[in-house]
Amino acid sequence: MTALSGPSTRSASSDGAIAFVEAIDAAQSVLRAIGDHALNDLGGGITTTQLRLLDRLERLGESRLIDLADALSIAPSTATRLCDTLAEHQLIVRHRRGRDRRELQIVLTDAGTKLLEAVRRQTVAEWTRALDRISEHDLLYVARVLADITP
Repeated sequence: MTALSGPSTRSASSDGAIAFVEAIDAAQSVLRAIGDHALNDLGGGITTTQLRLLDRLERLGESRLIDLADALSIAPSTATRLCDTLAEHQLIVRHRRGRDRRELQIVLTDAGTKLLEAVRRQTVAEWTRALDRISEHDLLYVARVLADITP
């Protein structure tokens, strides 16, 4: 069997890899839809990307805009636009730190923290309902398998 033989001669491990990735993709779509639903219910008009920025800011603590952009793998100009909207929603506060007037520090507000917590609570509750048919043992097994493929 050669690599050029075509799909009908794929090895079992290749079929297993394809089935595994397709199952992960389908599950990811369901889980992402649950997160989107929670954000639509609670987010007051912010996007998933803006929520990711809030989440990263919470994890990093007070941060420079450039550090947030790097953490999210987005351009600083994109991070600026995201922060503009989040500041308008009073979910973050931007301020200058020290003598360098160009360096903005960004801080999560209480409202931003509360929004993150509310979205997480609803998301986890809906994930729990969606995964309720799967035993705890199997959930932990799949979690270990997925952890094995992540760097």
